[in-house]
Amino acid sequence: MRKVLVLMGDGINSENELARAFSEQGAQVEKIHVNELLHNPRLLMKYGLLALPGGFSFGDEIRSGKILAEKLKDLLIAELKEFLAQGGRIIGICNGLQVLAQLGVFDWGSGERSFTLAENSHGKFQDKWVKLEISPEAQFRSAWFKNLSGALYLPVRHGEGRIIKKRELSLPFVPLNYENDINGSYQQSAGVLNSDGSVFGLMPHPEVATQKFLYPFKKEVAQNVEKIHTLFSNGLKD
Repeated sequence: MRKVLVLMGDGINSENELARAFSEQGAQVEKIHVNELLHNPRLLMKYGLLALPGGFSFGDEIRSGKILAEKLKDLLIAELKEFLAQGGRIIGICNGLQVLAQLGVFDWGSGERSFTLAENSHGKFQDKWVKLEISPEAQFRSAWFKNLSGALYLPVRHGEGRIIKKRELSLPFVPLNYENDINGSYQQSAGVLNSDGSVFGLMPHPEVATQKFLYPFKKEVAQNVEKIHTLFSNGLKD
């Protein structure tokens, strides 16, 4: 089972929930401040999974995830590439996806980022539960989605979650789509995978939906919780 590093600090605010989601699956999890990791980038090599939680890193100044992404790019980029080359996995949720997108992780080797994230098309911050559809191909594209299919209910809470495809470039594989258009995202995409399926980024928050009592509704809750447990468990398996 992979050892998990969860980043915290600098405006990140969902590290406890994300750490608990992995701990519930039996993982050894350590929360490390961004500055500690940047001061000693080789720490990353002690882990098998890097988790970037949601929040408002650096207050979303300039744009969501941009400043943290620039810090990681300056001081951690070589280690991130080595980490993935050695079989590491990364998950970025909400602000975590925004950071990964700004870093260009999903398009390394292509020379240009294929997508970015922008303000929701309706111009408002949204905080609600949504229904998503898991792509039938996802379980064949990534270990994260092994034995997962059908619908998934998750909460979203973002103001800048609209995935925009850049010009003629193809979007990375999309494992999750919103059932309805909630923010103007390209083809209602809610998450993306890199080419080998090791990096998974999504705007909805599975880490706050791992227990039945967290749901404001009763429809399909048990099945949904089981799917979320499977998602986090999949990420931990070699």
